[in-house]
Amino acid sequence: MTDLLSFLQAYGGVLSLLGSLVILLLSTKFVTKVDHDRSTESLDGKFNRAIDKADKIEDRVAALENEFRHLPDRGSVHTIQLSLSELRGEMRAMGEQLKPVAAISERLQEFLLEQARK
Repeated sequence: MTDLLSFLQAYGGVLSLLGSLVILLLSTKFVTKVDHDRSTESLDGKFNRAIDKADKIEDRVAALENEFRHLPDRGSVHTIQLSLSELRGEMRAMGEQLKPVAAISERLQEFLLEQARK
């Protein structure tokens, strides 16, 4: 026991200084409860805002999906394109077939104008 007392008397100041340094080091490495609570509240607020944003984005995506649901898909668009090409060809053929009718109509109009002059 006397050895312990003599050791503490000889090195007590150094041990006290080392203890203070350890406490100082630990206090800088760990956060206090108040600081922890403050940062947790801040993170909770950010987390809640992020959840709100995600909910809004989810609503917007759902609205867009509803809008796109009635639009034709790729196969339907392709079918429409083929039908339009076919109609274009038929219209050209019909235009060629109507040229003689237009010529007859023109000649008939000229004939009627000549008859009206006489």
